[in-house]
Amino acid sequence: MSADLFADWKKEEETFGDSHGGGFEPTYESPYGAAGDAYAGDAGSADDFEFETVGDDAQGDGQAAAEQETPLFELREHGLKVSRRKGFTLNCMGVGNGVLAMGSQEGVLLRCTTEATDSAGSVEEIVIEPRVAMANVFVDPTGAHVLVSMENGANFYLHTGSTRPKKIMKAQALQLTCVAWDRQAGSPEASEPVLVGTDSGAVFEAEFDGGKEKSFKKVYQIANQGPIAGIGFEHWKLPSGDLRYYVMLTTSASGKRPTRMFQFIGGGPGGLEAMFNDYTSPDKLRFQELPGDITAAELRFYAKQERERAKGFGVLTGEGVYHGEFVFGLSSTMENVTTGTGLLAYPGKPEKSSGSRGSWTPPISMAVTQYHVILLYARHVQVVSKLSGVVVMEESFDSRVGNVQGITVDDTFNTVWIHSNRRILEVVIADEARNVWKLFLSKAMTGNGDDRDFEQALGVCRNGWERQRVLTAQADKLFDKGEYDRAAVIYAKTTRSFEEVALKFLEKETRDSLLLFLLQKLKSLGGDEKTQKTVLCSWIVELFLDKFNVLKGSAQDVDAHANLLFEFKQFLQDQKSHLDPATTFNLISSHGRPDELVFYATLIEDYEKVITYHVDRGEYGAAIELLRSVETSKVEELWYKYSPELIIHKPKEVYEAWLEAATLNPTRLIPSIVRHVHQKSGGGSNPSSNTTKSRSVLDMAIRFLKFAIKQGNRDPTIHNYLLFLLAKHPDERLLISFLRKKHNGKHLFDIAFALRLCTQNEKNRACIYIYSAMGLYQDAVEKALQVDVKIAKEMASMPEDDETRKKLWTLIAKHTIDAGGEIKDAMNILKESGLLKIEDILPFFPDFVLINDFKKEICESLEVYNDRIEQLKEEMQDYTQSAELIRADMQKLRKRCAVVSGNQRCELTGQNILGKEFYLFPCSHAFHAGALRQEMQKHLNSFQRQTVKQLIQKLNELSTEMPTTTNFFQRPLSAFPFLNLSSSEKEVMTPGAEGSSAAATAKAKTAAKEQSIAQEREMVQQKLDEIIASECIFCGEVMIKSIHTPFITPEDEANEGSEWTI
Repeated sequence: MSADLFADWKKEEETFGDSHGGGFEPTYESPYGAAGDAYAGDAGSADDFEFETVGDDAQGDGQAAAEQETPLFELREHGLKVSRRKGFTLNCMGVGNGVLAMGSQEGVLLRCTTEATDSAGSVEEIVIEPRVAMANVFVDPTGAHVLVSMENGANFYLHTGSTRPKKIMKAQALQLTCVAWDRQAGSPEASEPVLVGTDSGAVFEAEFDGGKEKSFKKVYQIANQGPIAGIGFEHWKLPSGDLRYYVMLTTSASGKRPTRMFQFIGGGPGGLEAMFNDYTSPDKLRFQELPGDITAAELRFYAKQERERAKGFGVLTGEGVYHGEFVFGLSSTMENVTTGTGLLAYPGKPEKSSGSRGSWTPPISMAVTQYHVILLYARHVQVVSKLSGVVVMEESFDSRVGNVQGITVDDTFNTVWIHSNRRILEVVIADEARNVWKLFLSKAMTGNGDDRDFEQALGVCRNGWERQRVLTAQADKLFDKGEYDRAAVIYAKTTRSFEEVALKFLEKETRDSLLLFLLQKLKSLGGDEKTQKTVLCSWIVELFLDKFNVLKGSAQDVDAHANLLFEFKQFLQDQKSHLDPATTFNLISSHGRPDELVFYATLIEDYEKVITYHVDRGEYGAAIELLRSVETSKVEELWYKYSPELIIHKPKEVYEAWLEAATLNPTRLIPSIVRHVHQKSGGGSNPSSNTTKSRSVLDMAIRFLKFAIKQGNRDPTIHNYLLFLLAKHPDERLLISFLRKKHNGKHLFDIAFALRLCTQNEKNRACIYIYSAMGLYQDAVEKALQVDVKIAKEMASMPEDDETRKKLWTLIAKHTIDAGGEIKDAMNILKESGLLKIEDILPFFPDFVLINDFKKEICESLEVYNDRIEQLKEEMQDYTQSAELIRADMQKLRKRCAVVSGNQRCELTGQNILGKEFYLFPCSHAFHAGALRQEMQKHLNSFQRQTVKQLIQKLNELSTEMPTTTNFFQRPLSAFPFLNLSSSEKEVMTPGAEGSSAAATAKAKTAAKEQSIAQEREMVQQKLDEIIASECIFCGEVMIKSIHTPFITPEDEANEGSEWTI
């Protein structure tokens, strides 16, 4: 880009300043620098704003340096050189969605993408009408639909899927001068309705679908205005669902006809045609005359994004570009949709009085972007800022470009194209929004600036550094104007030194604004800045409290105080986690705000402080309500601490609260109950004194303790104290009912303590029950006899053993007789007891009592004795007969025998049974003695096994003591005691009985010894047999009990497995 294009920029800056009435304030420099970047400011200028920032200065300096190297706009030549194509002279061009359509003098249309070049890409060459020059080419935003208007009045439609243009028969002898496509609803398949302007001032509505002309009809005619130079339209939906249309069109000046801009707005089911029908009357026609004369008053809409409604417009006039913004409202009665309109003068155009006006020519064409206007002149192109009027780019064309013809805009990609008869150029929009914020800020800082300019400046800021400069400037301006509250809000968004801003407000003594600043600043702090938040919150609390004092002193109305109180409480609630409790309590207390102190304490759940406050002021009900309203787990300790005080003043409420708070530990509430009962019962006086007040106290305490026990409390302290209260209660039935209750068969109170209490309080009936519970039935009966004989009878029936019951009934009978009761009563006791006889109570009667009164009972007793004696005789006779039968059976058993065959074998070893000592059972099973002992060892317990071992050892010892001189078979039969021989039989069977007396004596001694050993051995053997051979091992209980024993033991299984191992 040539440097000489920017030689006069300083002059343009001055022009911009003059156009705003007096230039800039001295504290702000022009946002445009000298040659280089039109938006680059002097970072070191003394006129720049000074900000207290955190790291933003370095960021801003680096950013500015980088932006100076990047131009806002660039002019680039397209790679497709149309001048090299023979038989093709570029005459007009259209572009849409990256598709270029170029018309020629020869009637040939070139269609390609914007990326196509001479060496790459496909270029379609389509003959529209041979040797007929094209006047205009229009491409829709989708790039699919192309309208071609020929200089001979013929018009054609070409779809992207076809190379054969179709002539629009309804558009004969017309030259299409402009087209307004539906940028929102159009699609490659269907164009949707479009508006077409002609050189005759007529407006047509056309629609193309599927590559064919669907409709082409005239909807409006502007009379006596010449050709339509530009047209555009938008539509939007109302809340009712109806479509609303807006159309803008321009006509060029010609002769006495000025340049005019027409606007149409309406809607309804009839569409665009119905809207235009509303403007058939000249009185309804809305237009605006624009200054200057120009041959082509081009109209351009621009939108920020594809398929978005237009945001603004621009009209090329003789004096400059008339531009503005669109505001499409939702009201059906809205008649004006343009705002912010103004005329942007052409840079470099001489004044009418200068005399050099004849050498200046207006632009050929133009395009509008969001912040700039691109002006195309015959020999150069300019980009002018709409905000400042300063040229930000100017580029001259060399001779190779040829004759410049016009500008066309791709609304889809927001690209701008310049075409001449030899070249296609693109105006590249590199970064047009850069430093735009400075322009809005500059405008805002002037005397005529307003908040909207600041908002626009903030809207285009692209980083925090830029936003900080705008916000700080806005805050400073508001502060200087005395709008302290608004300044405070904005200062809080800046990084300006907190101390500096706070001092500014303090110097002005605007504490309300300072408070607002601190509140807003608090919102801007991050979550990790806890210390800063705590300090700010403390200061804010102080300011709130000061404001309360000011309101109180100035007698402000009640509403102001209420609003402030609401705000303060809301602040405490929102910031409770950032407030330091100790500091906050001290501040509120020092300003004498007890209600707020209570509110804050409640917020942070410092319930002890709240309760202390209420108790100190005697507001016991409020303290109880607070404790009831909070979850019990949070105030459980406070219940235990303050209940002794609260229950004295509000006992009913306290007890009700305890019942609601089921998780309280009743044991820890006992001290409170004791204090209440003791104090309300008159100090040391007996609580059971029969007064309504005392009984009410006992009733409340008893009710609560019963509730605790019902909830499953097993603490003996609770049960013992309830017992104490019941013992004081005048209604003894409550006490007895409590004494009868047990848990798992046991009392949970100290029964000795209960007895002592009942004795002290003369609760005799309760004492009776306690004696019985302790098993002291005699004491119970004796006590009951003092109260009620019926109770004594109940007590006497409680023991299980007859002897005790008889003794107790005897006491009752004696009491009845001693009390002077009638003999009939004593006889009834005999019947009731079921144990006493007449002889048991006869000693209690007086010596001279007549026997006639109980003669019957004596006779009945004697008859009973006689019957019993007879019964005993019968039983003795039965026993004698049974003994005789048993003796007879025993004699039979002695003579019982069994036959053993010679080949019978042992059931365990399989050996012949006669070879060794054996056992033979009635079931005919026979076992060797050793084998049976060994097998039985498995089924005996350890004690039995030890006994068997000892018995066998004893048998062995006795066997060794037997004389060896005499063989078993040589021993006389008299040596075997089990034969039960008589003495005469023994003498006959003893050999040598007739020998000498000395020898006989010696033999007799030997026989006696042998007999003694044999008898002892027989006893031992008998004990062993009782263990080993009491029953057959196969037929008795041993076999039944062994049913769970496996056939193969784990050891056997292991051995079995090893045997099968290969």
